Amino acid sequence: MGIPVGMISAIYNFALTTGANRVIRGARIEHVCGDPTLSPEKDYAFGMHIVRTALAAITVAVPGPTLFDPMQERK
Repeated sequence: MGIPVGMISAIYNFALTTGANRVIRGARIEHVCGDPTLSPEKDYAFGMHIVRTALAAITVAVPGPTLFDPMQERK
């Protein structure tokens, strides 16, 4: 049994097809864990939501490549 790993990526389809087991959907290629168009407070909260999703993802057993989408969880 290995150490669980999560990969945050804005290009999540590529990460899934290359075999990453836990892929967390990031926001944008140039700003994976946030959105610079938001106010600093909202950008921080948005980034923390992505990071919390990633931390939750590594606690879940997955049978293979699995996408964790923080944007879906917010709705």
